[in-house]
Amino acid sequence: MVKPKFDLGDTVFMARFERTEKTIVCPDCLGSARVKVTLGTGEEIMIECGGCDPGGYQPSTGRIRQYDSAVKIEQRIITGINLQEDDIEYRMDGTGGRCFIGSQKGDYRVYATEDEARIGGEEQRVKHEAEENKRLLAKTKNHKTWAWNASYHRKEIKRLEQSLAWHHSKVEICKSHIKEDMK
Repeated sequence: MVKPKFDLGDTVFMARFERTEKTIVCPDCLGSARVKVTLGTGEEIMIECGGCDPGGYQPSTGRIRQYDSAVKIEQRIITGINLQEDDIEYRMDGTGGRCFIGSQKGDYRVYATEDEARIGGEEQRVKHEAEENKRLLAKTKNHKTWAWNASYHRKEIKRLEQSLAWHHSKVEICKSHIKEDMK
């Protein structure tokens, strides 16, 4: 069992980071919302960018969401200690009667000094941003390639062109019958 680092009534510092949303230019399409795909035949076509595709029926935007993070330090007083097998949870006073739980493993880490809290919070922020940047540089839908998207849309165009030709032929048949009825 882990030994508590702090006692009831101790003043401690909690480190966490707050995120602020911003948008940046998509690294795939460089803001154009379209990318050029070269098919196996050598033909080049432009398709909608999947990197900045917001999903649903909305078109690609040319921009993606990203978050800026800033470390926030809060001073608290320990009001309870919960010992677990491999972790310690500290219950702390909060403003407005709220109670915060600080854990040595969770997002809210508890430190003895403000400087320790700032260093620990920066480590958390850097780690989180590295994970977020990995996701940023990945495709939105890794299971679908650009070539798949191009192939799918070309098949749909071909299918719809065939359907259009069929409907045109039906309109011509209707026109010929209308002429006979008018005679």
